[in-house]
Amino acid sequence: MLLRCAMLFGAGPSLLSTLSAQGPSPDIALLNYALTLENLESAFYTQGLTKFSSADFGNASFMQNFGSVIGGDVYAYLCLIRDHEALHVRSLQALITGLGGTPVKPCNYNFNVATVDQFTTVASLLENIGVMAYSGAIYQFQSVSIKTTAATIATVEGRHASYLSLLTGKSPSPASFDTPATSSATMAALSQYITAC
Repeated sequence: MLLRCAMLFGAGPSLLSTLSAQGPSPDIALLNYALTLENLESAFYTQGLTKFSSADFGNASFMQNFGSVIGGDVYAYLCLIRDHEALHVRSLQALITGLGGTPVKPCNYNFNVATVDQFTTVASLLENIGVMAYSGAIYQFQSVSIKTTAATIATVEGRHASYLSLLTGKSPSPASFDTPATSSATMAALSQYITAC
């Protein structure tokens, strides 16, 4: 069955330059850190799926490894990932606001993606960074309910990473355990895509 891509959400907000704690909850800084990542991912998918069409994906060199059943749905599945990221953005914004904090503002990005093959490579990189970032942050949340929310986002990011690893010819599950990343390592890895905040 061929899935269709429909933009379910408008371009997500926010990405910031400062991740300092605000307000009464120590979880706000961590939530803004997660929002920084989610906003970048949301912008990446929104920009890329506006730039490239389903036909562009169908003609990509990586698609030659897949039959029509898998290949016919790649664009639609990437649209679904885009919509997941937009929902993650809105959910994190609502949590931050509910705690009395201010969600981070958007930055400007340059993903420097000229082809569909480059798009899928960067998407795989971003999703794997996301998995490592959540793995490194979840235990730091004070609120059990926020910890649960972060964990449920992390598992979805893991599914995204697995799918994109498969598309890019890598193992969808290369190790028994993920490597947690610190916020400084995550932001260093993402900084190449942020032009200004």
